[in-house]
Amino acid sequence: MRAFGSPPDLSAIKASYMVSLKADLSTLEGLQSEVDFGFAEPRTYQELRRLAHVHAGNAATFGFSALGDTARAVDFQLSETPGPSERLAPLIATWRSELLSACHSQ
Repeated sequence: MRAFGSPPDLSAIKASYMVSLKADLSTLEGLQSEVDFGFAEPRTYQELRRLAHVHAGNAATFGFSALGDTARAVDFQLSETPGPSERLAPLIATWRSELLSACHSQ
């Protein structure tokens, strides 16, 4: 039991989060390939937005503010234009880079 006023131990939650980030990286790489090679369908963009929204909301909690900011930009872009756009591919590439960096941080 923790003492009143002491911060909670988030180590188990962060460990679980790190496992999910690695799975998300694999998912993002597949979705990015669909976009990059012109095979993206509406569900591709829906899944990208869903994943970006999750990262935008959770990343900063675990110390990955750059990942959260980049994911938020992707989420916003896909809310404005829910399909292909010239801004999307570079945003996804930056998001993937931030996600890869987060995965290798431990």
